[in-house]
Amino acid sequence: MGALPYGPDLPVVLLTGGPGTGKQQLLEEVRDRFGGKAPVALVDCADPQYEREAGERPSCRSATTETLYDIAQRMEEWDGPGGAVPTPRFFAGMAAVAAAQGLRQQELDEELTRYRRLLHASQTAAVRVIRNLTHGYLVALAAVVAPPAAMPLVGAALTEFIETLAAKGDEPVQTTYRDYPGAAGNAATGLRLLGRSFRRSEEGRRFAEGFLFRALREDVTAAYSGAGARLRRVGRPAILLQHSNWPVGRELLAAALDDWAEGHRGRTVLVASERMAEPLFLAGEQRTEELAVYRPDEQAPPRTWERLPARGQLGQAVLLLRMPSLTSVQIKQQVLEEVGAVDSAGLLLRAQGAVRRLSGHRPRMVQRLAEAAAHLPVLDNDRDLLAHPALLDGAPAPVRDVLLEELVLRQLPERLPVGHADRWLDLLTQLSVAHTGDCARTLLRSAELEQLAGGLTADQVQQYLLESGWPACERHFIGDFGLRQLLMCRLYGPTAAGPAPRPPADTRTPAASSDRTGAGTGTGTRTDWHRNHSLLHAHYRALPAAPDHAFGTTAAHGLNHDLVAGGGPERAIRHLAAEFPASGARAEEWCEELLAIAQAPLLRGPDVRHARMKVAGIVGTTLERQLDQLLHAVWLCEERTRPADVAAAEKMVGLLGDLALAYPEAAPVLADRAGDWGKRAAGKRPLQPCACTSHIGQGS
Repeated sequence: MGALPYGPDLPVVLLTGGPGTGKQQLLEEVRDRFGGKAPVALVDCADPQYEREAGERPSCRSATTETLYDIAQRMEEWDGPGGAVPTPRFFAGMAAVAAAQGLRQQELDEELTRYRRLLHASQTAAVRVIRNLTHGYLVALAAVVAPPAAMPLVGAALTEFIETLAAKGDEPVQTTYRDYPGAAGNAATGLRLLGRSFRRSEEGRRFAEGFLFRALREDVTAAYSGAGARLRRVGRPAILLQHSNWPVGRELLAAALDDWAEGHRGRTVLVASERMAEPLFLAGEQRTEELAVYRPDEQAPPRTWERLPARGQLGQAVLLLRMPSLTSVQIKQQVLEEVGAVDSAGLLLRAQGAVRRLSGHRPRMVQRLAEAAAHLPVLDNDRDLLAHPALLDGAPAPVRDVLLEELVLRQLPERLPVGHADRWLDLLTQLSVAHTGDCARTLLRSAELEQLAGGLTADQVQQYLLESGWPACERHFIGDFGLRQLLMCRLYGPTAAGPAPRPPADTRTPAASSDRTGAGTGTGTRTDWHRNHSLLHAHYRALPAAPDHAFGTTAAHGLNHDLVAGGGPERAIRHLAAEFPASGARAEEWCEELLAIAQAPLLRGPDVRHARMKVAGIVGTTLERQLDQLLHAVWLCEERTRPADVAAAEKMVGLLGDLALAYPEAAPVLADRAGDWGKRAAGKRPLQPCACTSHIGQGS
């Protein structure tokens, strides 16, 4: 067998990416592909079963020890090359923890019997001795934390046990626990201190749990040591931690990285998944260089692991692997796989464009949207696709509900208070109309939303979104384009051209019922969008004229919401006419206002924009009629959920040119905008791009 890559200096591989980026699928692929050759244990650090099992005997269990026990069991069940992996070190530590808690004899026997299976994995000398001496050993451990008067007897029994192991040619317990802080080289003392640490305080328990993780990894490394192991075993064993951003995962990662910093390095591969691009446990480190990054969509895996010396302590052992987005070619292939042979190339291209725009190239969204596009529905707006069915737990449901279930309800923020779990999706739905933090704070001050928020602030909601892996956008409170469309579709109900996005009642599963993802389609909620936009329009209209970092001015911000709320474009047109820079002053700011107002979504009512860009509908001056046409042309160009509108782009450029001729003082800026916006429209890009629309372009 050749030399293993990286030698003993293994990085901790951290997969980073928000919901739906394929982290779980990659971990499962690693398990399935390599799990037949070497022991691979995949555990979900967010699995509530660990909390439930810990609650059955909280004095000597925790969610972390239950996770470790699950890993140890998976190693014990390994039946590939080399056979099962015994974990005597971990067994000894858990037995010491149980013995230290003052349990009744029956409870102690039950707890220790639970861990005995971890010793049945191998017939090595050490394990045979443990099996033969288990009863006496457990009796000794039960007295480890006995009153001081009993300590000499207990210490003698435990020392005799460890010496017996050493005499048989192996000393797994002694080599590990004599290094426990304060043990002074005595394994019996180390075990005693481990049990006390677990009992003493939360900080002491975390330290003991971290040491148990080291013991478990040393067990796995020991199974790969020696001449016999080199002949019988191949590759490296692996521990895969899904949702390592949850408390158990963070604790295990921190313990492993601390061990590395202290020189405790083994043969076990450790791969974990994290939602945030910059994990919280690394955020406070002072380092002058970026963490190592491997981008599978851009380059080949690095041949060697090189550690840069100027990093923080924990970051020294981390290799960040940022999950890649799918390319336009891959999205096309995914849609073709779902659709198969087609007669209409036009419908196929329309479906592919809708999937690209709505998904943001996020793998899970691509998969589900392609499934919904399988029958090539006729789409007016991309959001029409969200009403078409996909499968959730084997039952059909609108793809909107499926994605909200998978990406939001099943991936709640880690720190979200328990009492807010049932209202989280409803709260995000209401806030989907907000642009900035000020917008969201204004909404949450209203009586209806204040009650729904249950004390959560807009800043907390935004922080929870970031910690869940959703990106931020400078112009939208819900900073992911696809997620915002899902929430808006849920809030607004049926689109102007589409059916109600709701399946027959007898085809819905409980997970996709109207009590969860479908709650927003009720009659009461369908009016919420109007209330929210009207409230925001009134708020910004009442403010004195002032700059607005996302919309140019507070007036433009309010008029954007007025357009959505159905107030008609007249107020916006008259405002633009009143502020028109005929003298050339503030021409750039005026253009920004025009763009900001025209970014209003159109989800309800008839679409008269094409008609009004051709023939003005307002009764007013020549300038007002020109601006009526221009506003509607720009509005169509800024529609991000439709293919690029060539006619609207040409009309927009022509109208800006006409205004430049009529107003020479403003001509330089207007002509410049005509050229710039015309190029963007020709490239099918937003006229005013932001972080959440950067994926929209020529391929869309």
